[in-house]
Amino acid sequence: IKSYYHRREPNLNMANFCLDIGGKSNLRIWCFGVVPQAGLFIGTVFFLYLAGIYLTLSQQFLVGWGLFIALVFLKRIQSMQRPPGRIFFLLLAIFISLRYWCWRTFETLFYTGFPDFVGMMLLYLAETYGIAIHFLGMFVNIWPLERRPVTLPEDTERLPTVDIFIPTYNESEDIVRVTAIACTQIDYPKEKMHIHILDDGATVARRNNLKTTRLAWERYHHFKKMAAELGVNYLTRENNEHAKAGNINSALKYTNDELILILDCDHVPARDILKNTVGCFLKDKKLFLVQTPHFFINPDPVEKNLATFLDAPSENEMFYRAIQPGLDFWNSSFFCGSAALLRRKYLEEIGGLAGETITEDSETALTLHAKGYNSAYISRPMICGLSPETFDDFILQRSRWAQGMVQIFILKNPLLARGIKIYQRLCYSNSCLFWFFGLARFTFFIAPAAYLLLGLKVYNASVPQVLAYAIPHVLSTLVTADFLYGKVRWPFFSELYETAQSIFLIPAVISAIINPKAPTFKVTPKGVGLKTDFLSPLAGPFYLMFLIILAAFTAAVIRWFSYPMYRDVVVICTAWSAFNFFILLACLGAVWERRQLRRFQRAWAKGKVNLFCPRLNLSVTGEIKDISLTGIGLKVPSLLSLKEGEKMFIEARDSYGEEYKFQVKLVRVKKKEIFIYCGCEFIVGENALPLLVKFVYGDSQRWIDFWGKKSRSINPWRGSVYLVQKGIEGSRQNFRGISYL
Repeated sequence: IKSYYHRREPNLNMANFCLDIGGKSNLRIWCFGVVPQAGLFIGTVFFLYLAGIYLTLSQQFLVGWGLFIALVFLKRIQSMQRPPGRIFFLLLAIFISLRYWCWRTFETLFYTGFPDFVGMMLLYLAETYGIAIHFLGMFVNIWPLERRPVTLPEDTERLPTVDIFIPTYNESEDIVRVTAIACTQIDYPKEKMHIHILDDGATVARRNNLKTTRLAWERYHHFKKMAAELGVNYLTRENNEHAKAGNINSALKYTNDELILILDCDHVPARDILKNTVGCFLKDKKLFLVQTPHFFINPDPVEKNLATFLDAPSENEMFYRAIQPGLDFWNSSFFCGSAALLRRKYLEEIGGLAGETITEDSETALTLHAKGYNSAYISRPMICGLSPETFDDFILQRSRWAQGMVQIFILKNPLLARGIKIYQRLCYSNSCLFWFFGLARFTFFIAPAAYLLLGLKVYNASVPQVLAYAIPHVLSTLVTADFLYGKVRWPFFSELYETAQSIFLIPAVISAIINPKAPTFKVTPKGVGLKTDFLSPLAGPFYLMFLIILAAFTAAVIRWFSYPMYRDVVVICTAWSAFNFFILLACLGAVWERRQLRRFQRAWAKGKVNLFCPRLNLSVTGEIKDISLTGIGLKVPSLLSLKEGEKMFIEARDSYGEEYKFQVKLVRVKKKEIFIYCGCEFIVGENALPLLVKFVYGDSQRWIDFWGKKSRSINPWRGSVYLVQKGIEGSRQNFRGISYL
């Protein structure tokens, strides 16, 4: 029945999935319903009993590896991506990991001394945490919901009014101007759409503060003038209390439209963002949120410094292309701070955006879900934003996210919050608990070195036991991760990002645990240019970790010859340290900052253009290779004899069929085989900026194409080789760079 209704209505989620009986009542059918609870409980108990049954080592070897081989075989069957096959696949993966956890719990934990016991328990707790997050991740992704936009009515009088909020604090006028221009071009009745720049960088308090008065007044006049030129509203407030949440809540007092579109000031919207989101509110009167993905035009520091941006899926794609659709199925998709549409009525019901934590977006969603309201997620990128440019800023951003989610877990514990459904509790708990990964990841790094260097017995197992229990568990998690996220997260990229962040997130998380009300909101710098290559000031811990691993390898050789009875443990810890070593090489590459001189980021793009050369009086068809607000890269046939510095004309169309004409200047010409690759600079006047914004940012199909370019899975072997190659290249650049410092 559920499959039938889901095919008829793909927009249903677990909150509103129901059958109409006689037109009189609704019977809510969901996997935690009253009818199946008894069967679910009995099945769970029996499942756990099977996972805990004692087997001989040879029997476990057959069971563990047999189930793993079954996973590999089932993964190749396309129909397994849909329930019930998908659920069966995940249950097999859970069973393998449960067998491992039961073995770890009942057969490997024994006291051999206090230092050994402390190290052993820390590692065991880290593993237990990792397995729990693994299980919660599988629960969230039982059936990702691919929601289609709801068509808007032709009668525009039925459309709700929309306030567009662009909060800003210290971002440059150029960044805010581009976003505001793009907002004016959104395809929606102009009389029903009102745009507001919410400037927290020129509050009354900042204008009266001796340290900030000059810059605040200059900003106030410049931004107010810009708003007048663009025909949008300019709002500021008395002070900066509660940061971004306070800024938005202040604007709520001076606006009154039914819906609110919130955009970070560097999140440039496509023209169809309201066309694809507003309809959901007309269909569901209890809907408080429609969230859309955050798409970034530039690589984050790890991608930039390791040069993976154009090859591998970006780090955020796993969340926005896999996890959020999974959360949407459970009516648990949450507000991500920007690129989201909210219903004012419900927002005002709780007093505006929540402000008790520094992740006001997730906290607000949790509060409204607890009141019984619904959320939706549309997996179409319709904004284009900026990632942090430096590793330092990247860690600043992630530390804020980590502290905020820890605050929510402690102050608003979703496991205990009233009004939250059990499946929503699990989804929110997964999102909060994930940010404790720094503690677990650091433990996984230091554990093998603790044995090799200090002799701590932290993992009491022989090689045959590891082969029977641990290896099938580890390999099954890789296969399961590829099954769930293969096209949006390549193998071992999670380990790279978590290792790169862990050492810095540990103090941030611990401080939030000790005093959950202490963290304050810190704005992530955007649009920062880097004039030269340089070593990140946060690189020190990675060099220390590098020395620890080298020392561990030396100690492994000594232990091999000094303690022949423990050679199996030495082999295990050395192999484990080798894996950590290759991840660390990539981290060293990630902290060598590569310069970034472009004023506006250039993005990969595709499409056809007609290129006309006046000097030759000849027109040819070419392909777009990349694009920015200042220029465009083209690939054209080599029959043209082009010269650097000459001016030409290009004509192009977007996916809506709208035609654009620009004059360009050739600044770079490179011939390769039968094609010429041209770097062109737009020649436009000051009044042509809106047309460029529309051409570059207005078509969301451009960002979908970019996602599609990188949307491919890669097997673990190729993924590991790729990451090792990038790590070696990056660390070599690091060592070469510091040798000249």
